[in-house]
This record gives sequence, structure tokens and C-alpha cells, in this order.
Amino acid sequence: MDDDERQVWELSVELGPPEATGPGALDGEGIHPVALLLEESAQRVHGANRIPCFTAFGQVTALNEFAQRAWGEAYNQQDVPVECRLAVYVTDEELDDLTKAIVEDLGLSRNGFSAAANRKVIVGLRPISLEDPENSFYHHLVDQYESR
Repeated sequence: MDDDERQVWELSVELGPPEATGPGALDGEGIHPVALLLEESAQRVHGANRIPCFTAFGQVTALNEFAQRAWGEAYNQQDVPVECRLAVYVTDEELDDLTKAIVEDLGLSRNGFSAAANRKVIVGLRPISLEDPENSFYHHLVDQYESR
């Protein structure tokens, strides 16, 4: 990817089982503190509103899909880990800077412990292909970038 070429990426922070109440609960209101932290990290890299982004919170999709198919009615949503996700439309340089900012803001150690979340987390990063029709939702990040 060229230095000025942009791509959509999704960063995820798996937090483990959902909390019983509060913003970490499946039916909780408000924004999860880790999701807020991810968005704040994106806003401080290269200046506010420079990186188009959005956050989400919910069950780890792949694990949730498997659990529903494997256990059907015996499936318990409380058994499936939750995660906070940050989708961004960035250059390679911005992604590198954002990754470093997230490590710093999460207080993330090499063994996966996050001081901000006060637990061990699993952090992931994956590219999102805008050519795949299933990913059409992410086009709004491109629109957001082009209209700024």
C-alpha cells in the first residue's frame, strides 16, 4: 500500500465474558469505556477528526455464530466473550501511529494485560475489503473522509 493510500481496518479488543450490569453488559446502556478509549486514541492521532472512525461493542461475532449453531437453544449469551471494535479509514503511517496510541492508552503489556481494562485482553487487527459487498457498511468511512 502506498503511503497516501487509505484502507479500512478494524481493531478489536476482546474483553472476556460480558458484565452483569453497566456498559459492559449485553443489554447495558451507554458506551463501554474501552470503546471510548479506542475512539479517543483515533482522535488524538494526527489531530482531531483526521481519522474517520466508529466504534462498536458486542459479542465476538465468530464465537457467537459458532455458539448459536453448536448449542442451539442451550446457548447462553453470557458464555460468549464481548469485544469493543474500532473501524478506521487510514494510511499505513496512521495505522502504525494509531496502534502505538492504543497500546499506550490501553496500558497494554506484551502478555495482553490492559491496565485500562484491568484484565487480560486479546487485541486484533484485520483489513476490511471495500470490494466485498458484505462490507458495504464501511463505505461511510470513505464518505466521511472525502467530505471533511
